[in-house]
Parts: sequence; C-alpha cells; structure tokens
Amino acid sequence: MSQAYSSPRRRHSPAKGITALIFGILYAAFLLLHNLLPTRMGIALILESVLPWTGIFLALVLLMFLIRFSWLSAIGFLVPTLVWAGMFGPALLPNDDADETDLTVATHNVGARMPQPTAAAQNIVERDPDIVTIQELESLSGKIIHKELDSSFEHAQVLDTVGVWSKWPMSAPEEVDLGLQWPRAFATTISTDHGDIRFYAVHMPSVRPGHESMRNAALRRLAASVETDGAENVIVAGDFNTASTDNNFATLVPPLEDSREQAHGGFGFTWPARFPVTRLDHILYRGFDATSDEVLSRGSSDHRAVLAGLNLK
Repeated sequence: MSQAYSSPRRRHSPAKGITALIFGILYAAFLLLHNLLPTRMGIALILESVLPWTGIFLALVLLMFLIRFSWLSAIGFLVPTLVWAGMFGPALLPNDDADETDLTVATHNVGARMPQPTAAAQNIVERDPDIVTIQELESLSGKIIHKELDSSFEHAQVLDTVGVWSKWPMSAPEEVDLGLQWPRAFATTISTDHGDIRFYAVHMPSVRPGHESMRNAALRRLAASVETDGAENVIVAGDFNTASTDNNFATLVPPLEDSREQAHGGFGFTWPARFPVTRLDHILYRGFDATSDEVLSRGSSDHRAVLAGLNLK
C-alpha cells in the first residue's frame, strides 16, 4: 500500500508581529505623554518643536506590519495612527476661507539680515491687512521696512524692536514686562470700525536647546498680562519662539485661541523659511473666530509671514 504524504503545517508563532506592537504602543505613549519629556539638554524643546514630523515612525511600523502580517502588528500600527490622527488630523482639514472678514492681521519677524526688505514689506502690503506687527526693527532691513509701512498705513506705534501698523487709530504703546532688559512686547488699543480691540505685539526671547528658562518665564508673564486684561476682544500676535506643540505654549492656548488651529488648512510652519519644520509665529485671540490663516511665501527673512482673517463673535 502506498502511504499518502502530507506536508507538515506551518506553525504560526503567537509572538508574530510583537515587535511592531511594542514599537507602535511605545510611539503612541510618546505622543500622549510628550509633556513629560525631560527638559535637560533641550530634549523636550527639540522633540516637541517637530512633534508632527514624528509621524514618519508610522511608516516604519507599517513596514513591520506588512512584513510580519498579524493581528498584533495590525494593532501596533492602528493604535499610534489613531493617536497621531487625533492630535494632528484636525489641522489637516481643508481651510474654508470666508468671503468677508471683519479684519485681517499680519505678523512677520523680518530678521537681522534681510537682503530684500522693500520687497518683503510690499509682499505684506499687497495683501491689504488691517493690522501688521513686525519684529526685529533694529536691523537695517527693519528700518527700511519701517519706512515702507509708514507710507502705507496711517497709524503706527513702535517700541524698541517691535512695531504695529494699523488702518485705525491706536493708543500709545504700553510695555508688557517680559522680565527682559529691553522691551520685547507692548499693548495698544486699536479703535476699529468694529469697536476697540486690545492688541499685543510680542517677540519672545530666542531659545536654544537647554536654555529655555528665559523664554518660558516670558511666556508666563505674557499670559498673566493677557489674563488680567479686561478687554473683551484681544489679539496677541508675533514671534513666540515657541512651537504650537511645545508644552509651554499651553500657558496661552487655551485660554486664547490659535488662528491656524481654528482655520485648519495644514500645519502652517513658518521657520526656517527655506524649509519650514515648525511654527514659531502665531496670531492668538479671544472674542474672535478665525476665518483663514495663511503662511506667505518665503520672502527673504528666516521666518515666513502669517496673515489671518478674523471675525468678531
């Protein structure tokens, strides 16, 4: 008699895909608990500044899933994907620009060595904003932009290196104490066609990995000033040297709202201008709804300008 030959069944290891599962769960935990990152040597500063970009790790987990196809690897991919999408997905929703807005606000750090300051100023003026705030006016390029904006706006207020230009009258600048040796922020009341608006122009201290204490203290001082301001309609705009995903940004948002977060349309990265990887320039507010948020073309500064449309609530 001939005995039928049967090939042995391939055994499926219960641990198949465990590497993808562990890697995925660890990445999801990192996203959810990034506020616990150590500040030593600037670890938190660096990672939180590029937090959305860490989504590249999802591609690695997906590759593990495809190679070691199993329910464990599927979980390892789905869990961090859902966490990442929950945190950053809303920012990627389309930006439905409103036909009309009550006012438009622009902010730009013009840098210390801008080779084409006149063109940079005109790039903003051509968008016809109602209010513009500029940082780093002490440089030669800043002085040229200062003159260009003076010729385009009827009203202006400047305090040291920070300035505001407006189509409407403004009160004298009131320095906001950020704990620095020189003024880097001020408040003014702008008498718009829609009523008085309290406007804060800010330029937070620069920050380097491992040296964030001065900036963090300045953020807290600014937040305290805005919190005690009794104005109903407030705009806070400028270079915060703080990414939207930086845990320290939570001192301001909330209670303030962020134009990019509300208007959607992408991450709106502004720095460095050649290839932006993070958003350091913000337009924050209370008493408004953002109808749009646009990052202008590269220009010649190391920052890209931001233009937001706002409607009074």
